Amino acid sequence: MMEFIRTKSKGLVMWGIVGLIIVPFALFGVQDYITGGAKTAPAVVNDYEISSAQLNRAVQERKEQLEQQLGDNYNPDFFPTDMLRQQVLDELIARQLIAEFTVNANMTASPQQVYNEIKRVPQFSDASGNFSVEIYTRALKGAGRNKAFFEASIARDYVLNQLREGAFNSTFVLPYEVQQTQNLLNQQRETGYLIFAKSQYKKNKDISEDALKKYYESHLDGYKTQEKVNVEYVELDVNTLASKVDIEDKAVADYYEENISHYTEKDYPAALVLISNIRQRIDNGESFEKLAKELSADKLSGKKGGDIGFITKGIMDKAFDEVAFKLKKNEISKPVKDKFGYHLIKLVDIRGDERQVKHIQIKAVDKSQDLNATLRARIKAELQLQEAEKHFFEDSEKFSNLAYENADSLEAVANGLDLEIKSSGLIMRQGFNGVLLRPQVLSAIYSKQVLTDHKNSDVIELKDTHMIVVRVKEHQPAAQKSFAEVRADVEKQVAIEQQRSAMKADVNAAFLKLSTGNKGSEVAAIYKNSKWIAGKFISRRDANKSEMPVAIIQQSFLLPRPTKDKPSIGIANLASGDQAIVVVSAIKDISKIDTAESGAIREQLQEINRNVEYLGFEQHLKDNADIKINLREDAEQDG
Repeated sequence: MMEFIRTKSKGLVMWGIVGLIIVPFALFGVQDYITGGAKTAPAVVNDYEISSAQLNRAVQERKEQLEQQLGDNYNPDFFPTDMLRQQVLDELIARQLIAEFTVNANMTASPQQVYNEIKRVPQFSDASGNFSVEIYTRALKGAGRNKAFFEASIARDYVLNQLREGAFNSTFVLPYEVQQTQNLLNQQRETGYLIFAKSQYKKNKDISEDALKKYYESHLDGYKTQEKVNVEYVELDVNTLASKVDIEDKAVADYYEENISHYTEKDYPAALVLISNIRQRIDNGESFEKLAKELSADKLSGKKGGDIGFITKGIMDKAFDEVAFKLKKNEISKPVKDKFGYHLIKLVDIRGDERQVKHIQIKAVDKSQDLNATLRARIKAELQLQEAEKHFFEDSEKFSNLAYENADSLEAVANGLDLEIKSSGLIMRQGFNGVLLRPQVLSAIYSKQVLTDHKNSDVIELKDTHMIVVRVKEHQPAAQKSFAEVRADVEKQVAIEQQRSAMKADVNAAFLKLSTGNKGSEVAAIYKNSKWIAGKFISRRDANKSEMPVAIIQQSFLLPRPTKDKPSIGIANLASGDQAIVVVSAIKDISKIDTAESGAIREQLQEINRNVEYLGFEQHLKDNADIKINLREDAEQDG
């Protein structure tokens, strides 16, 4: 299928790994190992080519990260593709240079270090929170990842983080820097303000027609209808296909019997009861050795009678070792729990670092889950998904072929695979939700191919088992509204502008009076639409709890220090549309150092210094590298 798409579809973004694995220590992007055609690479770094496919994938990952982080607040219009491509390419260049540096410095990660990092990935853990090789292998396979390549990327990221931690954790902060920062955070400023309320200025109800038309003509972009589209789309999702698969009750029961080990749980309480009874019998005078021969599961040593022989630390389970090496000669332990069950341990002899021990082991009972309605439903869902996955890739090839060969309609795709054609209805861009809100889908909807040429989009892979094709059924471009349509709104807006202008004129005049020595109360008496709020001491920390507007507090701390004879004065624009003249007349610096706060500030400043040094290191590598950037040529090739 991929060969067909590469042959038939120009400019299609390569298959990628989308959102499966998020590793806390990983830097942005992964090195692409899918090669493209004979195109000009977006960048060449010391003879290493950063390919178009690699850049496209990294840009797509960045868009998806932004979407996940911002949620409902995500708006692709705020993140133009050209801007993202430039930023991401710069990051890929830096990443490659640092990777080269680590290679030249012979910095490597051992297999054990790589394994430890992989074990920390939550997606590779089972229901108990333990790392599962089976889940790890299945996850990589499901994502189409090569195990060796993935582990190599983990090794690379580990080395890069070690470089960052080792080389830049030596930064330090001088005491005066901490004190200066603490003083700035806790400094208090005596702040008063003269506030002018926009609402106190009357709106002009007799605005000339010429003034209205002039305002309208100078603000035409603000008086347009919003572009609307009606998007049709068809999804091929393995989970949806699975829900249509019919699974008989007998198949569920057979699967349960064949995989009974997957549906068992360890019954430790029952084992504890048994081992406690044995300990009671020993306390009552029965022989440890006799009970061991009769009752011990004895699977650890393979010897009769629970005789394990001499052991050294590290041979047995950690819980077993901790008890065995603390016992006195001939002493018998209390019940010890480990991953095998419960033990009673007897120390027979001591020989240097070795201990001769016997044990009585009671294994935790494997207790099978009942095949109840809940478990039946779970097994049925597993079987449905397995069956759907068998046919998914065959269906996906058919899906792609039908969408390409019938580019003017989605009917053939829907009919060929018994899928539903869904519709967004006629909506504005900000009205999209669900799958249509995904960055790569929005990008396709507003592409020339779909919006202007009225063709089906290329197949968009949301993940390996979920793909979508979209087309625009109806398009209403943005259109200019006539003056007659918007006259009432224009009149309202002009009145507000005139209201603001009148207020601004008073603010500027009052500012001059305050700057020449007039007191706030005196100026307030002159301008009846203003109100003077006497000065009080505030700190930066008061922004979230003070009745004083945040904009006034912010302006207060932007002003220079006042002198003994002259206050500092500035203007603040309030969220309500009002304006205030801010007057800072005095400053109180801190007199006592808070030790706990100083420690937190020192850590924050050290982190800032680390980041600055790391960025400086990146820039040093760039300054001494041979870098060729061909971003414009690459964009023209993709276009």
